[in-house]
Amino acid sequence: MLNFETVPGLMKQAESLLDKLDNARVSFAEVEDSNSAGLALLMEMARYMYEKNKSINFHDLPEQVRIVAHAYGIDAELNAHLESADFLLA
Repeated sequence: MLNFETVPGLMKQAESLLDKLDNARVSFAEVEDSNSAGLALLMEMARYMYEKNKSINFHDLPEQVRIVAHAYGIDAELNAHLESADFLLA
């Protein structure tokens, strides 16, 4: 679950893992529930990697994250980090 309680701790864990990688590929296949905090986590991970001149790609995004990204109008920002097989919107 990605929510306001779990995301801060997950971001700290992600930072320590992402520091070790030049190119990260993050799967959300096991995430069954999310809200806007989940989207914030993805965008923060993307920002973190961008600032270090590294790359990150996401796949298997939860539908809730896709819906929230569309509602906030940040589809393009999220799409930039999706693998080619993962399309945010048709």
